[in-house]
Amino acid sequence: MYTSDWHIHSSASYDAQLPVPELIKTAAEIGVTRFGITDHANFPIPSFFANLEESKRLHDKYGFEGFYLGVELTTIPRTMYEHCIKTGRRDTYTSTNVVDNYDLEFMLTMDDLERFGMSYTVAAAHSAWHTDVSKTNEFIIEWHRHHMYIANDERVDILGHPWWFDKPQFAVWLSDFSVIPVSMHDELACALKENGVCIEANAGMLYGDKYPEKFYKQYCEYMRYMFEKGVKVTFGSDCHGPLYADHRLEVEKALGAVGFKSEDFIIPRFRR
Repeated sequence: MYTSDWHIHSSASYDAQLPVPELIKTAAEIGVTRFGITDHANFPIPSFFANLEESKRLHDKYGFEGFYLGVELTTIPRTMYEHCIKTGRRDTYTSTNVVDNYDLEFMLTMDDLERFGMSYTVAAAHSAWHTDVSKTNEFIIEWHRHHMYIANDERVDILGHPWWFDKPQFAVWLSDFSVIPVSMHDELACALKENGVCIEANAGMLYGDKYPEKFYKQYCEYMRYMFEKGVKVTFGSDCHGPLYADHRLEVEKALGAVGFKSEDFIIPRFRR
């Protein structure tokens, strides 16, 4: 169903093991003709800048038409961003207080994106930071705030894996997606469409055994809802290696059931 993939982590990411030659080889074998590596840009500290330098080096070494250099941004508290810029360290940032409406930021500036030669960006929420995740309603509101920040920032081209969270015991929507108000979907869709930001159909959110089958069905329906609202949809495997997995049959089954066709997936806008 998909022939492009815009969310892939290479061996340059701190948490990934996918060699770029393996990616290129397997992508050609399974018919993925356009794709990009999107290694993590979490905190403005030397180790992450070094990772991005390696990502750029790999792309420059193996680059060809159809293979792009991207990046995955993540929302962090502005106070953390400022601490990292000042000290060059993430581990010395401490905050034990739940803070209402703390400001958000990304690691990279517009100048950074230009300097690294990024063709496009994926941005996603990964951590609740100063939010009490045991309070369900507050957590949902906060996660939506992250999504809205992403949708309205000029540094973003794709909203990555919306509503993903790594602790399902707190993210109750990963059992029943209907707990999220439709009004939030509508507000997000409006912002994404207005700003030309795509929404990602992330393989791990579409099918599998990590979440209940009910959730996967609801999430695919959510993707279709956003598509019908006029939001452009990209596919992202979110691969971390060491092999580049083939999700085509499973994705076709999951999204085909809610009306998606191959031509419904697009490529993101490119910055260069």
